[in-house]
Amino acid sequence: MNAAEGFPSGLFAQHRAIEALLRQLDGVRARDGATDDEDLRLLSALRRLLLPHLATEEEHLYPLARRCLPGGRALADAAGRTHASIRRLLDRTDDRRLSVAGRRRATAVLLLVLRTHLRGEEEQLLPALRSRARPDELRRCERRLGEPRAGPPVPAGSTGPAGSTV
Repeated sequence: MNAAEGFPSGLFAQHRAIEALLRQLDGVRARDGATDDEDLRLLSALRRLLLPHLATEEEHLYPLARRCLPGGRALADAAGRTHASIRRLLDRTDDRRLSVAGRRRATAVLLLVLRTHLRGEEEQLLPALRSRARPDELRRCERRLGEPRAGPPVPAGSTGPAGSTV
């Protein structure tokens, strides 16, 4: 993915960190003799990074899209549904009731969905926001995206921002 200039630089930095973990997961999964523990360790790190990231986007980025973009409500709602799918897939990758093969399949789907989602944000949503939103709105959103979140990440299965199920 190409990093864009300007808004939102903090979001791009988070995306790069997420992608680095995805590449590590790819490497572990490609090695012969890789253990399930290695996958679980990396998936746990991904969860710690990803859940606050998703919640921050839902609280600040998607409301901006709803206000500023033609069809922004539909875009933000679709992204929120994708976030819910990502959270469910994360839970499946950690479900000890599944076989190792079942968790690995869930991980493969998670990696695909997550990469597609990140690419869509960077190639479509964010450029559209840069071209349509006022500079003061972009600066305010950038500031809020960089603020530490109050409290723990929203647990899977609960109701998150904008009434979406997470």
